Amino acid sequence: MRLLAFCWLALTGISHAATVRAYIQPDKARPNQIVTYVIAIQDGSIQSVPELRLPLQIVQRTNVSPSQQMSLDSTGRRSLSTQLTWGVAASEPGEFVIPSQILSIDGQEVSTNEVKLIVEAGSSLGGPGSGEDANQPILQIELGKKEIYQGEVMPLTCSLYVPRQTQIRRLGLIDIVKSDFAIARFPQQSDQTMTVIDGVGYIVYTFRSTLSSLRAGDLKVGPASLEMLVEVPVEGGPQMDRRLPPGFPQVYFGVQTEPRKLVVKSPQVSLKVLPLPTEGKPASFSGAVGDFALSATATPTELTVGDPVAVELLVEGTGNFDALTTPALTLPSGWKTYPPKRYNVEGQLDQNQVPTLERKIGYSQVFIPEAVHTALPPFEMSYFSSSKKQYITLRTEAIPLNMKPAAPTATTEATTGTAGATAPVPPPVLDPQPDITDIVIKPSPQSRWLAPTSTLLIRSSSFWTLQALPVGLVLLAGILAITHRRRQARMAGRAGEIRAAWAAFESGHSSDADFLRQAAQFIHVAEAGHPVEDPGLKAILNRYETSNFTGTGATPLPATERRQITEALSRLFKQVIAKVSLLALIGLLACSSIQAQTATPAATSPDDIYREALAEMDKGNFARAQYLAESLVKKKPPQLSPEVFQLIGHARYRQDDLGRAVLWYQRAHLFDPRGPELRQNLLHLHERLRFLSFTVKSPLAEWSLWLTPNEWAILASVGFWLVALAILWRILAGRRAIGGAITLSVLGLLLFLPAASMAAIRPEGVERVHDISIVTVPEVKAYTAATVTSGTVMDLPPGSQVRVLEKRSTWTYVEIPSGTETLRGWVEGGALTPLWIWDEALVP
Repeated sequence: MRLLAFCWLALTGISHAATVRAYIQPDKARPNQIVTYVIAIQDGSIQSVPELRLPLQIVQRTNVSPSQQMSLDSTGRRSLSTQLTWGVAASEPGEFVIPSQILSIDGQEVSTNEVKLIVEAGSSLGGPGSGEDANQPILQIELGKKEIYQGEVMPLTCSLYVPRQTQIRRLGLIDIVKSDFAIARFPQQSDQTMTVIDGVGYIVYTFRSTLSSLRAGDLKVGPASLEMLVEVPVEGGPQMDRRLPPGFPQVYFGVQTEPRKLVVKSPQVSLKVLPLPTEGKPASFSGAVGDFALSATATPTELTVGDPVAVELLVEGTGNFDALTTPALTLPSGWKTYPPKRYNVEGQLDQNQVPTLERKIGYSQVFIPEAVHTALPPFEMSYFSSSKKQYITLRTEAIPLNMKPAAPTATTEATTGTAGATAPVPPPVLDPQPDITDIVIKPSPQSRWLAPTSTLLIRSSSFWTLQALPVGLVLLAGILAITHRRRQARMAGRAGEIRAAWAAFESGHSSDADFLRQAAQFIHVAEAGHPVEDPGLKAILNRYETSNFTGTGATPLPATERRQITEALSRLFKQVIAKVSLLALIGLLACSSIQAQTATPAATSPDDIYREALAEMDKGNFARAQYLAESLVKKKPPQLSPEVFQLIGHARYRQDDLGRAVLWYQRAHLFDPRGPELRQNLLHLHERLRFLSFTVKSPLAEWSLWLTPNEWAILASVGFWLVALAILWRILAGRRAIGGAITLSVLGLLLFLPAASMAAIRPEGVERVHDISIVTVPEVKAYTAATVTSGTVMDLPPGSQVRVLEKRSTWTYVEIPSGTETLRGWVEGGALTPLWIWDEALVP
């Protein structure tokens, strides 16, 4: 209950008579302006809060807010004061009387006094508070002058008047129409003051910039606009409003509020721009308008002809310094001139600082005298003085020089035969530094389309089957070498004689006599001169002797008897060579398992669309080129290639959609990390946006991204083949090939080990794109909770990468790369676009 905070008052023992007074602050207001109605109770305990009785034209805007204060006088007597505060507002002009209110204090009913409220119609002064609602912020443009010359720079101020009862959550940047003007960017920092106008207190935020006109005529400056987020009390919610003294911004204690986005616009302001006069315009006038001063110094002043002279020119003052050109030497004859270098004397300009009219710029230039001079001629520059309204030509004083002629040097007779002067020594030249101001557009005439179902070589059975071929060759060579050596061993000694006799028996089948003779000879070799004991073998010998050494003559040898002899002799020789057929079978299986991958011919229609998009890009039709290129990636199946991604990035950049340009460039970078134009464009966009990106864990992992997994696998396989061929060479050639085999093995290992290591540590394509999204819109912040009223984590420039962790309604919980640490926060989902929306298996 609201009165629990006052229960202790019943125990204080205050016995003094209670006094009650009602009043309103301020007592004059405008329609719908919230004012404070207060009932002050002195030395009394209130039992109940009254329901306000108000005229029909006055509406209660906020609920009651109680507060109390205890004090002691010099005698030790306690005094208690209680205040009940409401926010009320009148809907129309007039004089209204808030009637007395009845309260129950210390068990008695007490009435308050009546209060008068005067509501006046809105003022027509056009200043703060002139709107229908005095609680609305007001933005105004203030010009330093009402009449300027074309090209003249003058101060420009935007003032934001915010009623002090308005609690600001966030202020945006001033945005102003720039069609006819060059306006420096308004910084976020501002000067803050307080003012009271027509009885209303305001906090004034002053933003300062500069303006110059691009054309002459009666022009309008503005309107300017500013987006702001304010806290507004929730009607009907619990209120604990405590008013601060006048001049302080309103702070709500314990009040339930909600954020509300406001866009404040200023009225236009008239400005007369005069054209520059044509009379008296110097030939050297470059468009500079303002008031400038010029000075020059030179070193050294004592020199010899051919020695370089370093000149420093200083231009200071107020005006459009961007239109200045390098002051020219009045008498350039006899001087060799080198290109000047311009710089800001105060250092690099900070866009977050308030731009000023006064500046200092310098020019460094080197001159080499080609003859003797007594002085360095004056330098001059021309400008139009807006204060004097005339053209002025500035000229420096001549700088005295003590110059000596160059010492003559005799050349050799073999070359010129005459004496000549020493060649002038050129000044030291520094290496040029990169200053990238635009993207490089050099699209490929052909598009390398990505296969819809791309397969990594390390996951291909055909690839590993092919890699098994050198292993098979090494095994085959080893088996053949071992077989050859075993054959040589078998053919040596008695075992060799037996095998040779068996081979002779198998080949001697031309006639019955030869067959029997070879059989008998094999038996004698096998038995090695020992008596034959086996009956079958004896029968073969008897048959041979009967056929060849008796007079009865030879009888024909039937096929059955020939077969029986062969079977009998085969029991003497049981070894069968089957390894050759086995190796032949292995080779056949290896050859049959290799499947050639066929490439699907690219369709002609995507190439035609790609070429048409290139033609539209060359014509400057960037929106049309973007539409044609994006139609390829939206096809089913999508026609994807790094060339198409880069083309879309070019078109997006030309349309000033930098966040999506980074998105498409990063998509192309997944497939073409070595492309110099692509890397340069990403560097240029990073310098402009300073977007955040996830980095790889180690330099080796970063180097591994320079080649695709397939390319690393091919290099590793080449190294493996070299090692396998070295082993094969060693097996076949024997000891004579030790040196060459070792050299070939070392080369193979030097290629295989790094390539295999890079393929192993290279991040997989799925890991590089999974849950990664890109910030594609400007002015995005990460918050500590899924609401814009929470605290902020950091700004996210367009093109920044984040990792999606969770999605909740229109908000996304993300991980943010930030230096060596990663942060987390909530981002509005509409500001994010996934890095990869197609099949993740396509990413190498």
